Amino acid sequence: MSKMYATEAASRDSNQDDEASPPTTHYTCLVGGRRLMREGLTALLAVRGIQVSIAYDSEPDLEEALDALQQLEACPWGSITLILDTKVFGTIHRIREALKELPWDVPLVVVSQHVSRGEVYAALRIGAKAYVDLDTHADELAKAVRVATSGKVHLAPGVAELLVNDVSAALDGNASQSPTKSELSRREVEIVQLLCEGLSSKQIARRLHLSAKTVENHRYNIYRKCNIDSIAGLMRHAIQHGLVSI
Repeated sequence: MSKMYATEAASRDSNQDDEASPPTTHYTCLVGGRRLMREGLTALLAVRGIQVSIAYDSEPDLEEALDALQQLEACPWGSITLILDTKVFGTIHRIREALKELPWDVPLVVVSQHVSRGEVYAALRIGAKAYVDLDTHADELAKAVRVATSGKVHLAPGVAELLVNDVSAALDGNASQSPTKSELSRREVEIVQLLCEGLSSKQIARRLHLSAKTVENHRYNIYRKCNIDSIAGLMRHAIQHGLVSI
């Protein structure tokens, strides 16, 4: 597993820009993403008064990085900033349990390559306090880290708009015409929840000790009963009928 501390360049930039930095230094642990991305974010955050105490990539497994964090005797950061890429998103449902084992209450900030409904809801379900995408300004990311560290929630404008639209759809009176939770079997409800966490059919099959074909059959029946044809539609339906919480 690669491990990278804040670069010397970032420290120099921070010293040169002390006047622009806030009086209180915040600390974050950076997890995931490519090396250049981590180094770039480290430098951008440093000049804004946020020091990256330590950074991990997501190889060979993100859980190993979290396991290493659990072994530290003291918390050298105020938050964990997770760079959410495709590889990490595939294991995001396991991050929630790993975070629960940390000896401190560490807020999670998610930086995604793009805003997508699946990633947003998966991040919120594992307890993310902040969510921004890579198209945002560095000042916005720094703000997200500070807000999350203070125990509050910060969402990028695009994320907030997505959630508002989904809540509005959930309050639509026509939603009552769709099948409710009671019309889905217990297994189907379980699969709906896992799909909303971002798991693929194969991952669900391994987790529930089922064949991939059985999961696909359940998925087909869920889509048919709910009269939907996409994962986005499934997530909206799940929110409308209380199948998942956000």
